[in-house]
Amino acid sequence: MIIDSHMHLPVDFTDLASKKRALLREMSKNRVDRGVVIADSELESVIGSVKDCAGLFSGDSVIKVVAGISPLISFEEQLRFCRELLENGDIIGLKVYTGHEHFYCTDSSLFPVYDLAAEFRVPVLFHTGWDEAQYAAPEKMRELAQSRRDNTFVYCHCFYPETDKCFEVLGGCGNVYFDTSSVADDSGRLTEVKVSLEKAIRLMPDRFIFGSDFGSCSQEAHLRLAESLDITDVQRELFMHRNSEYVYRL
Repeated sequence: MIIDSHMHLPVDFTDLASKKRALLREMSKNRVDRGVVIADSELESVIGSVKDCAGLFSGDSVIKVVAGISPLISFEEQLRFCRELLENGDIIGLKVYTGHEHFYCTDSSLFPVYDLAAEFRVPVLFHTGWDEAQYAAPEKMRELAQSRRDNTFVYCHCFYPETDKCFEVLGGCGNVYFDTSSVADDSGRLTEVKVSLEKAIRLMPDRFIFGSDFGSCSQEAHLRLAESLDITDVQRELFMHRNSEYVYRL
């Protein structure tokens, strides 16, 4: 069983139906059984707004949706909409795009998002690493995780390229899970990323979730990296689907 827990609608298609077909074709080609599509926080987006993605995959048994949300964009209206979607079972988590947007993960403007997620027992996801990495730096995330123990957080991209720092700082935060999307994006860094992941997965096998960031990154490359990891069969099963099933209640 393979669950890709971090995908987006591909941008190279003009309409939502074509985007959906392309995503499902990629999953079929790579033998991915189920997936999580993450919507943008923008109200109009080439990767799909929350309304777009929730409607496109409503009632789908293979694809589930995480809603993007921003304190900077029609926040109260979007909070109400996300509550409605959670009540109807149309989304399984919330994502804030720290770094893409300029607010810290500890900002009090995000507390209503964390409260809503805790109420419905769904995770909150964060964009991390890359450029503007300070907004969800590991130290900030540790501060947040320790102050919001009723929440489950998913730390997307593992603060790439500083994955070792990510795992060292957040290793003691049991309510933070690591989503490995985009870490196979640079072939020149694959060896160091592989060593970093192997060490951390052996120490924290129940904290890692496979994701590819398909739509902007290669699903195939991320699967090759996952297959190359020197970990046990039990650790691999947790990584490739069981931890995702637990966190997202799939």
